[in-house]
Amino acid sequence: MTAQVLPFQSRFVTVAGYRMHYVDEGTGPVVLLLHGNPTWCFLYRNVIRELRDSFRLIAPDFLGCGLSDRTPGVQFKAVDRINQLVEFVEALGLSKFSMVMHDWGGPLGTGFMLRKLECVERVIYLNTTLTETESLPPIIKLAAMPVVGKFLTRHTPTFVSLTTSMGAFKKLTPDVVEGYHAPYTTRQRREAIWDFVDDIPFDASHPTYSQMVEIAAGLPKIAEKPVKIIWGLRDPCFHREMLSKVAAHFPKAELLEISDASHLVLDDAPQIAIPAIKEFLSRPTETVIAPPAPSREEGSIHVIYDQVMRLAEERPTLSAVISPRWVRDPITGSALHYAHTTYAELAKLVNQYQRGLAHEGLAPGDRVLMLVQPGADFLALSVAIAGRGATPVFVDPGIGLERLSRCIEDAAPHAFIGSPKAQILRYVKRSLFNRIKFYVTAADWAFSRGQSLGHFKRFANAMLAPIPLPVLQSEQGVHASNAALIAFTSGATGVPKGVVITNEMLAAQLRTIRDVLGQSVGTRDLTLLPIFSLFNVALGVTTVFPSMPAGKPLALDPAQVVKLVHDLDIESSFGSPTLWNKIGEYTFRTGATLPTLKRIFMAGAAVPDATIKRVKGVVPNAVISTPYGATEVLPVTFITDRELEATSWARATTGEQGTLVGKPVPGIEVRVIKSSLEALKSMADCRVLPCGEIGEIIVSGPTCSPEYFNRPEANRVGKIQDGERFWHRMGDLGYLDDSGNLYYCGRKAHSVYTAERAFHSVPLEEIFNTLPKVKRSALVGVRGGREPAIIIEPLPEFWPDTPQKEESFRRELRALAELSPLTASITQFFFHRSFPVDSRHNAKIYREQLGEWAEKLLVGDQAA
Repeated sequence: MTAQVLPFQSRFVTVAGYRMHYVDEGTGPVVLLLHGNPTWCFLYRNVIRELRDSFRLIAPDFLGCGLSDRTPGVQFKAVDRINQLVEFVEALGLSKFSMVMHDWGGPLGTGFMLRKLECVERVIYLNTTLTETESLPPIIKLAAMPVVGKFLTRHTPTFVSLTTSMGAFKKLTPDVVEGYHAPYTTRQRREAIWDFVDDIPFDASHPTYSQMVEIAAGLPKIAEKPVKIIWGLRDPCFHREMLSKVAAHFPKAELLEISDASHLVLDDAPQIAIPAIKEFLSRPTETVIAPPAPSREEGSIHVIYDQVMRLAEERPTLSAVISPRWVRDPITGSALHYAHTTYAELAKLVNQYQRGLAHEGLAPGDRVLMLVQPGADFLALSVAIAGRGATPVFVDPGIGLERLSRCIEDAAPHAFIGSPKAQILRYVKRSLFNRIKFYVTAADWAFSRGQSLGHFKRFANAMLAPIPLPVLQSEQGVHASNAALIAFTSGATGVPKGVVITNEMLAAQLRTIRDVLGQSVGTRDLTLLPIFSLFNVALGVTTVFPSMPAGKPLALDPAQVVKLVHDLDIESSFGSPTLWNKIGEYTFRTGATLPTLKRIFMAGAAVPDATIKRVKGVVPNAVISTPYGATEVLPVTFITDRELEATSWARATTGEQGTLVGKPVPGIEVRVIKSSLEALKSMADCRVLPCGEIGEIIVSGPTCSPEYFNRPEANRVGKIQDGERFWHRMGDLGYLDDSGNLYYCGRKAHSVYTAERAFHSVPLEEIFNTLPKVKRSALVGVRGGREPAIIIEPLPEFWPDTPQKEESFRRELRALAELSPLTASITQFFFHRSFPVDSRHNAKIYREQLGEWAEKLLVGDQAA
């Protein structure tokens, strides 16, 4: 048998009165190789063959196993086998050695090491368990039941057959299968297989339980040694939960996870595992060190990653995410269930996803396109990417295929993580994904090629040392180190642009949201704009994600919002004025109130006074705030509903009443300059306007993005250099009053200029929005942009469905226009059933599309 199967000389030594078989090959530092159950030293044949030129490799067979003596009528417990290992090593005169352990060789070898700790140099664990018996799968617990277990392990070779089939990810060759079976061909030779299984301490009544407790107490001593863990992730027995638990015992350990390997990791991936073993054992002792612990003093570590991991340590039981899920109820048919993900659980997911992403080849500086449904996985993936020093890229999925394609082309991502639905993009727009290194389906199963989150969850959840973000240099000459993420604008005034958000900018935004907006640890926030959950998770604010289709925020069910707020005692919420107007209308109709809400933030477009009043009526204890800002700089100004009421609003010198958006937040400086369509190289090219004059808004401060990604022309036009700092051109028009308050008058691109005057969108539209029949209005330019026109979206019940009603409605609009010198010259009015709006806020009107539509109507009328 030995000559046929084992390609090494067999040796024997007497231990406990029996002959213990072992292999002793090579010269050099001693390495002790311990097998588990139901294998034998044959497991290490490839390791011995590859390493014997550099090491002395000693692989014993436990008594009753392999080629060692059988012990009929004698059943050894764990403590007996540990004593036998001590006797074996002393018989060979070994004083210094390293350990490699697999399966049950792990706990036995660990117990042995605690007896010979001064002799141990390095430690390697391969797919094993130490004190995690409660996590063993049902098949092992079934095998431990006397009747079934003896049949599987002793009376038949089933247990060995399962090991060589289910325990291998790649089919073993017949000679290898024969090798594993060779010592266990008869019932008498399989006695020890049952003995091992019968010795598993599943509860405190088991005689070996005390030995397991002793091992657990000694693990911190082993952790001081250089430890490496090598794990086949396809192992159905020692699964991912056990990997995480084993790794948790050794915070400084190196961890090698092999995705396409199972329990017999040395057979499935010898080309990976064996070189890793050799490299680890070959290092000089002084250089075998653990990866450095994350340093919170390094400014280049992603600020969101750093904050999340800190919170996981300090507030592990705090809920990071709450996700509502409908579950089947036997009585009502369905019920709303709330799934809580704590910071400790989120950190474990982050660690697993980091390891999975690194395994796929994610490198520092890589850009990762994220089209993932809001939820715990969205946050865990974003933080995991950040932890690897890579850059997550966020695009609104509802902006339309062509705009989305342009965004992907600009971002030039190295990896793509998307929902199963988003993966269809890879086939619809193949050319956009030519440079992608890998794909991940954000679900427990993979879509076509690529990996899944289910696969990533096989990896250990032990913490990894974070990788610093790479340093960039802005095209504007401004130092833009530590780019943390890229977020694309909504594209309401053109093609969406990728905004580079630096680590420093992100840190400043977090301080502002905490100190000015008042979002603090423990607050529960209903997040109606998913990307804001990244701020929440870094601040210790619990994010509640409502059920809302991606890219279709107006599909939000207001009844669900009311239930979430009541059930979860939600204190704050950030959403667009359109969404909050919908919620306000619902609560007004149903008589519901939201008394737990303390803070509501409405942004994304100018907030009508009517919307504030409607929402205020149903949130009696809340302060409503309307911060002003943009993706490029957030926030710029801040004001509450109480301040809006207490402030005496100022008009522009030309008579327009802009929307009051408040004073700049700390650290931000705002100026209004004479509007220009040209690039402005420096502040010397700008004329700063006095209070009251409408002009272009520019902003400077730590929350300003230094550049757009891959858009040199937009950078040239959008930034103004000012010595060591720069100003961002908001693309908006407005004016300042004597108290430093800013008033918003609309987008620069939305103004219409005639020979007589300038028409600005927000002040003019507010005049027409006062008409009870009007839902909203939009200023556009017609006849080549030379003439102002107003397009009306009536409330559904006032839609003019006959020529007579349409003419009557126009007369009302003309009469209203004549009351103000700002609108008296407007004579063109159009009616549109539903304005095209941005997918992010459902509030920013695509006026360019409306202008083209109105122009076509005029041309049609002239032709007729």
